[in-house]
Amino acid sequence: MKQYSYVLILLFPGLLSCDKQPSMEPFMINQVVMGEVNGVPFKTGITVPHGAALTQDMCDKNVVAMSLVRKIGDDEYQIVHLNFFHTKPGKYILTDSANSHRDRLICTLDSITTSLSADSFPGDDVSMDIYKLLEGPWNDFKVLYYDPKKNEMQGQFAAKFVRINKRQHGRESADTLTYTNCKFLVSNIYVQEVFTEPR
Repeated sequence: MKQYSYVLILLFPGLLSCDKQPSMEPFMINQVVMGEVNGVPFKTGITVPHGAALTQDMCDKNVVAMSLVRKIGDDEYQIVHLNFFHTKPGKYILTDSANSHRDRLICTLDSITTSLSADSFPGDDVSMDIYKLLEGPWNDFKVLYYDPKKNEMQGQFAAKFVRINKRQHGRESADTLTYTNCKFLVSNIYVQEVFTEPR
């Protein structure tokens, strides 16, 4: 398994080098996402506003909210929303509802609230189609590494979603969307400032 992780680490920088130089503007997040949806391979390299943010004053610090974008066309994007999870490498459970508990007064996120939307562009306030996670053993999420100096994270996931709205609006908004063998590299993650009260 360690050998597999090293291969991914070498693979992703090569993918990013084919695109534009990473944006260093606040809130602009660089992403490479690849895998399969309903058995069809895809790869998206994109810079999106508010694609990931790290909070340092929640649940024992370093908690991430992330939206992974799959570009279908200039007017259609599928966005996997993940709220919230720790930056520590390891496996996390995807769920349709948030669960957390405190272990020895330290907040631990047991699972990641996960959903999907089909939007006309990333950050759109009104989605074309809304999906909920279908909970089951087919879902998987793993953080491979987080580099706090580069604000960069690499991981992999698999998830199955079912559309809530009856009428389909997006061209590729099938009743069920199954993401498999997915990998992601997210860089320039926005780190929120921590405000402390004066003593």
